[in-house]
Amino acid sequence: MANSDDDKSRASPATQVLSKENHPDRLSDATQVRPTLQPGSPEATLLRPHVDATQAGTVAAGNPLSSDPHPLINKANAGSDTFDVGNVIRDRFVLESMLGKGGMGIVFAALDRRKEEARDPNPHVAIKILNADFRSHPDSLIALQREARKAQTLAHPNVVTVFDFDRDGSSVYMTMERLRGRSLDAIVRDARGRGIGREAALPIIRGIAEGLAYAHRKGIVHSDLKPGNVFVLEDGTPKILDFGIARAVPNAAATEKDTFDAGSLGAYTEAYATLEMIDGIDPHPADDVYALGLIAYELLTGTHPYNRLSSFKARAQGIKPPMPKGLKRREWRVLEGAMAVERSARPKDAAEFLKGFFGATKLQKSLLAAVSVLFALTLFLWYRNYAAEGPVVPFAQLPIATQTQFKSLMEGGNREWQFYEQDNNLMALWDAVDQYADAYRLHPRNRDAVRALERTADAFLKATEGDTAKQQAVADALAAKSEHLAKYPPVLALKP
Repeated sequence: MANSDDDKSRASPATQVLSKENHPDRLSDATQVRPTLQPGSPEATLLRPHVDATQAGTVAAGNPLSSDPHPLINKANAGSDTFDVGNVIRDRFVLESMLGKGGMGIVFAALDRRKEEARDPNPHVAIKILNADFRSHPDSLIALQREARKAQTLAHPNVVTVFDFDRDGSSVYMTMERLRGRSLDAIVRDARGRGIGREAALPIIRGIAEGLAYAHRKGIVHSDLKPGNVFVLEDGTPKILDFGIARAVPNAAATEKDTFDAGSLGAYTEAYATLEMIDGIDPHPADDVYALGLIAYELLTGTHPYNRLSSFKARAQGIKPPMPKGLKRREWRVLEGAMAVERSARPKDAAEFLKGFFGATKLQKSLLAAVSVLFALTLFLWYRNYAAEGPVVPFAQLPIATQTQFKSLMEGGNREWQFYEQDNNLMALWDAVDQYADAYRLHPRNRDAVRALERTADAFLKATEGDTAKQQAVADALAAKSEHLAKYPPVLALKP
């Protein structure tokens, strides 16, 4: 069943390939340059960025993987308009399953044979390939490259990571971070009419706002934020997707000017677009705040505050959304301001929204500071005793298979740590944390695993020094990854 005209996205005649609405079950408005995933799929994943194995010196020279176990190879499909499971892109990425379709292209789960050759414990990536219709658009290649470039600058726990952009013949593609969970669009739809509740909604709202605040500090406006462009991990962490039509905030002082403007694609989603976006006015972080406010309201109530009408129609009809139940008056004032159809009435950016919606009073901050000092001292004394205890079961008494797996994970973590030290690559550092955390779970309190986890945590916190919001987001992510890091004082001290 087709959506109403009010749910449809607008586009210029030259870009109508972007403006056809897909079936709602696919959770992808055609305005999205990045396709979102189909809900309910057991493989509802985007894949983490791959690390070029040649940089790690782990691919043997002269080994083109000639013994290909897959019958369909790159040459048979170069330039083809159809991609199928089993095809190989650039003699490297084996397409394993389709994850989603959008107006711009198709996303596949894929095996990275270079990572497999390097014995990476997770050799899978997601690969997004431009479809034939979008390839015919004169700005298609530029749009995908800009999406990859902008996403690469946003290394944040609440923003999906894009690692690479390349082409194979006429096939243009990029690889993405692996995520496991559900699209926020599916979550909102399942809770339609009732919402997901304050306790579940606030962490998601905070995470989206943190990711946007980081992008805004980098001078990037998403320009198409909506539930379909947010993915919620299994641990509840939200990730913002699809910076395909993201735009830079105009800056007269900028030394480098990009002649390509994603706004020329004429694409946006009407139900979440501001008056200014529809009028073609220069992008502003407050445009993202408007969409954030609508999403927050949907999570809390289960309904779109303006019944999915455009901002113009909402203003014309004088719609005033009622205050959600369970929301504090201070929170409602900020949320109501975020949903204002006039830009001047909204918080200027996501950081201001965060401060207003989640901030504390001066008295609360003073009390919290005093309690935090006492808590930190108590925690330090407890932790010193805890760390001295060591593992309950000696390593030598573990099953041989467990010992072998533990050593393999520690070696993998050490390799990723070396990549980080060589290139200052934070994604390699995240991979190191993953493997050290898995090793720790096999042998709790293992001193080598403890030292490795604390070393990586210290490196992350040092890399984000001076940015409190980012440090708090990193601390949350580290605590979620490891039971040990959840109790590590430097991480605990930064958790809100």
